[in-house]
Amino acid sequence: MNRPLKKFALSLLPVAFLCGCGQKQGTEATKESAAPAGGKFFVMVAKVVDVYYEPCYEGFQQAAKKFGVKTEFRAPKATEVPQQVEIIENLIARHVDGIALSALDDEGLKAAIGEATAAGIKVITFDAPAPSSAALTYIGTANEAAGYSAAEALAGIIHSQGEVAVLQAGLGSPNLNDRFKGFQRFMAEKAPNVKIVAHEDDQARTDVTVNKTEALLEAHPNLTAIFGLSAEVCPGAAAALEQQGKAGRVVLAGFDDLPNTVAAIRKGVVSFCIAQRTFKMGWLSIGNLMDAVNNKQLPRQIDTGVVIINKDNVDTYMQDMKKEFEK
Repeated sequence: MNRPLKKFALSLLPVAFLCGCGQKQGTEATKESAAPAGGKFFVMVAKVVDVYYEPCYEGFQQAAKKFGVKTEFRAPKATEVPQQVEIIENLIARHVDGIALSALDDEGLKAAIGEATAAGIKVITFDAPAPSSAALTYIGTANEAAGYSAAEALAGIIHSQGEVAVLQAGLGSPNLNDRFKGFQRFMAEKAPNVKIVAHEDDQARTDVTVNKTEALLEAHPNLTAIFGLSAEVCPGAAAALEQQGKAGRVVLAGFDDLPNTVAAIRKGVVSFCIAQRTFKMGWLSIGNLMDAVNNKQLPRQIDTGVVIINKDNVDTYMQDMKKEFEK
């Protein structure tokens, strides 16, 4: 292992968001917003403390101001289902009105979501669904379709041939597995000369991604591309590729517009990323929770869409995505 590189990778971890949250001792982070007395109280529960969720909560808060509700953000400090279950159980005890949940797991959260529902709390999912649970709706990316589109974009860059390694945060995550399913399907149908030589778990940790990338480069000397199905992959893999002088020689692309990923697109180290409409997820979560507490039926799924970010739109895409919510 390259120790200096590991130290560099650790510096890329999402400390800005962690420091931005009001911290509790123990396994979770939280921040709150004020609201008029008597208003509803809705809580966003993320998978983990990460800058990815900043625009989600920004949209959540802005919509909350419109509806006059109090909001709170909570996230486990590690991608561990028991920590997320504990957060939900604490919210049940506090009698909140609604929960918008980015689910770490489907089966593992089924009981907790059922318990919240039985207590009269409206539960929806955003970003990552729990399809077998009692959650009322899923608001977010149609992940299999997004994975298919991502593979199409990557195949265009590598001329539909070569070896590709895929990394993701947890091999049991339903939304990421749907992305991989779509990714595989495109390659099988449209680019059969692309060989997926690895599909590995990086534990949602940038330092693990760095180490995985180093190992992949050693194990597959003819590797054509690395693709990340989750947010931490591009920053970690970019650090490893630059350290080894392979940036630009091995194509790198993936999901989510973390600041380091966006910077790497500007530098040409990352070819593109798939940006989910995270602000929209947060905004629509409030509106649908309001509908739920008013006993309106919700659609089972709301596709918020994606945007492919490359050098052409890297400086304008976020402003463009927020325009539809400007009044």
